[in-house]
Amino acid sequence: MRQKTVLISGADGYIALHLARVLRNLKFKVLTATRTMNGDLKMDFTSPYEVASLKSTGIDAMIHTVSPNEAIYKTDPYRALSENATGVHAALDFCTNNHVKDFIYFSSFHVFGSQEGRLTENTPITPRNDYGLAHGTAELTVQMFDSSNKVNGWIVRPSNLFGVPVSCETFKRWNLIPFLFCREAVENQTITLLTPGNQLRNFVGVSDVCKKVLWILEQRPEGRIFHAYGKETMSVWQYALLVQKVALEIFNLPVRIIRPEGSDHQGTFEFTSMYDDRNLAPRDELETFVKEMINVLLTRSGKE
Repeated sequence: MRQKTVLISGADGYIALHLARVLRNLKFKVLTATRTMNGDLKMDFTSPYEVASLKSTGIDAMIHTVSPNEAIYKTDPYRALSENATGVHAALDFCTNNHVKDFIYFSSFHVFGSQEGRLTENTPITPRNDYGLAHGTAELTVQMFDSSNKVNGWIVRPSNLFGVPVSCETFKRWNLIPFLFCREAVENQTITLLTPGNQLRNFVGVSDVCKKVLWILEQRPEGRIFHAYGKETMSVWQYALLVQKVALEIFNLPVRIIRPEGSDHQGTFEFTSMYDDRNLAPRDELETFVKEMINVLLTRSGKE
């Protein structure tokens, strides 16, 4: 059987670096696309016409992980919305023009807006901010190309990702809670909550996400939308307590949690999947990640 060639866009990003490593270990041929000249292909999605007109051969599948940072949706929402929508369309046009049959788009659980109730792939999306709206629009674009038989288009919606970055030196998402609390614990011996933290979050390990993407690449399922969910759902406050516990018990590092008074809403919440496949059941442990992440941060800071 011919070795399958997979192109990963946004190849210097967090999830893309993990995907590239996993796929290469499994003997896939991995091509990388970045907005600089560091990848095999230059794909700057702020220039969608250039992306769509690129020529390449022999690519079996493209995994699109590019999306403007959440912060840009607050500082420059028009730019972020435009860049995301045209970027996905350009990536799909690239696939169509170069006979790339399979396309996987990394979306977000934020397309649901309200994080309450049981959310599966059949739950209607109801974005309530520009970030969720951008991913919802991109999902519709993928579905349009899929329904018109231009590509086979799959959508993966991860919840809150965790997993030690492939490169902490180039990692840019320290603002995300799983990483932020570990970093604050090591650098400041303090975790600061902006709210009481009662809101629930589902946490998914990056290796569980990679496992789901690999399954899509190999099985090419009839279903088109898949949730990448984790085995653990807890409040932000509970996660802060977990980091505090691990820091003290494993690393003898006392950590103080600063939590504002008051209460914020905590409804029922379950981010899960309608596909009950035992081989795809999440296995990554959040506490294991916290131990590994704190150890890496302590080593980098010279405290270990």
